[in-house]
Amino acid sequence: FAPACVRACWGVCPSSGAMSGSKSPQAGGEDVNRGARKSSMFGWLVAAIVLGLCCWQLLQQEATKFEVGTLLQGLVTTCTGSAAAKQELPQGPPDVQRDAFVLAFFTISIFLINWSIRLIFVEPCAKALLGLRGDSLVKFAQSVLEALIYGSFAAIGIAIVPSQTWSWPSENWWKGFSSGDHLIMRSDLRCYYLLYGARYIQAAVTVLLEPKRKDFFEMMVHHLVTIGVVYVSYLFGWNRVGVVVMVLLDPADVPLHLAKLCKYTAEKTRQTFWQFLADRLFEIFALLFFVTRLVMFGYVCWSSHLESAQYFEHTPAATTCVLLLYLLMVLQIYWFCLIIKVAVKLMRGQGVEDPRSDDEDETPSKPNKKSQ
Repeated sequence: FAPACVRACWGVCPSSGAMSGSKSPQAGGEDVNRGARKSSMFGWLVAAIVLGLCCWQLLQQEATKFEVGTLLQGLVTTCTGSAAAKQELPQGPPDVQRDAFVLAFFTISIFLINWSIRLIFVEPCAKALLGLRGDSLVKFAQSVLEALIYGSFAAIGIAIVPSQTWSWPSENWWKGFSSGDHLIMRSDLRCYYLLYGARYIQAAVTVLLEPKRKDFFEMMVHHLVTIGVVYVSYLFGWNRVGVVVMVLLDPADVPLHLAKLCKYTAEKTRQTFWQFLADRLFEIFALLFFVTRLVMFGYVCWSSHLESAQYFEHTPAATTCVLLLYLLMVLQIYWFCLIIKVAVKLMRGQGVEDPRSDDEDETPSKPNKKSQ
């Protein structure tokens, strides 16, 4: 089923020839592209109906329907309720079969919401308001959705993780681990966990549907490693450090994608204000990236590797978690080196650019055209 849905969605995705073929200079090209877009939208509609039916079918199972309702209610309570209400939320350990169905429901739902907002609202508005077309439209729409997703999950994580009684100091992440108590999670925490895993599963699929970037391999490795961290930490009791990692990795990307949106707007409108705003947002992004993904995440890696060993003997699952965290750290260091290169250009008076996600096969229309 999954490959069929991917093939159906591929037609609507800008990486396919139907959507990226707008570079043709021939007059008849627009008619061809318009027809291709209509065909692609029909393909997306069919895929959306099929995926929607899958969600409906999953909710026909009473256990799945009850669990989804319980988890979402816990999430809402944590975000809007009192401290007393949070402490009264139901708790329980992972259940592989039950949680697999919930994860499938969340994954399909996030995928549908992501692409529906993008195709129905973002791209038409960007065309109408900014006159964007082709690759510029693809990049703009992608950054809008990335900013929304990263921003939403950052807000949810900040609401949930600090409200846990064990959130700090870090020794609380490990005390009592051997007793098995760490497997017991509040419903809001389990909801955040499963939503996060679902988000990265759909993100891995979406990367395959997007135009390939220079960091396609690194991004795919990042998504797969993150899915691995979520899976292993959720099932083997490392959920406390797992959610700390989750809440640290999201905030920096919000100003990054806002900076990219400002940059695309500046290129289209030729207004220096947008480029100025893009530069300042990039500076905020670089600072947040350094603090959260290098300093704070580096501390998490140290705690997972060394501090945890003071409270229990590492099992193969624990060693796997530590290795995956270090692999994530390697990716953060690689990306920060690229950020430094952009910062040097910024100090030289050049506008910001994002070297992490430049098109591999994009041919610049001007000699000095900046990358994404």
